[in-house]
Amino acid sequence: MTTLTLTGTQSTAAPSDNRIYCPALNGLTAVQADLAFVMPRLDHNRAVRETPCQGGWAALLASDPFGSEAALFAQLYELGYRGITNWPSSILLDGSLRQSMSTIPASPEFEYDFLARAQRAGFQTLAFFLSLAQARAALKAGLESLVLHPGLLEVETAESGALVLGSLQRIIDTIRAEVPQVAIYAYTSDWHERSVPLGTLNVDGLVRHEAAA
Repeated sequence: MTTLTLTGTQSTAAPSDNRIYCPALNGLTAVQADLAFVMPRLDHNRAVRETPCQGGWAALLASDPFGSEAALFAQLYELGYRGITNWPSSILLDGSLRQSMSTIPASPEFEYDFLARAQRAGFQTLAFFLSLAQARAALKAGLESLVLHPGLLEVETAESGALVLGSLQRIIDTIRAEVPQVAIYAYTSDWHERSVPLGTLNVDGLVRHEAAA
């Protein structure tokens, strides 16, 4: 099983192809990381392109309305990135928070279209999703490597954890039945594994958040 490391930490070592660099996550715990989309911590995409290559993958704020997309893709390729993913992401936005951010292109569909354009520009892509509807939207955009996020977990008992795992596996199985060639990863971290062992899901790989201590 392939494991990709999602991190906001810069490294001076030779970049690993299995490392996803996401500067907005620097210093955040796994719980805080899920809120990175709504934390105005830094100019995320600029931080990616102005930092030496940190791995095979660049995590981008796909809804960033500033700058030239073509120039961004060219800069990332020149730096050495060969993959792009949509994190921080709007997939967790819901209800009044989604409405309050309706003036910016903050939607999973917008992010998947962005990734589809990155794919046409020559990059590999990984699309984060939360629900079956979001997965279908990503597949409709032409994306076939997906990352299932478990959502904002509130698991208090082993029984509730088992229910969460069962629900996530049903989403995975449904997607595979509809699109057999899809590659599905599960998002996890040490904190997530203590709550729900997402690493036990029947998936093609893991995206593991390297959380702050």
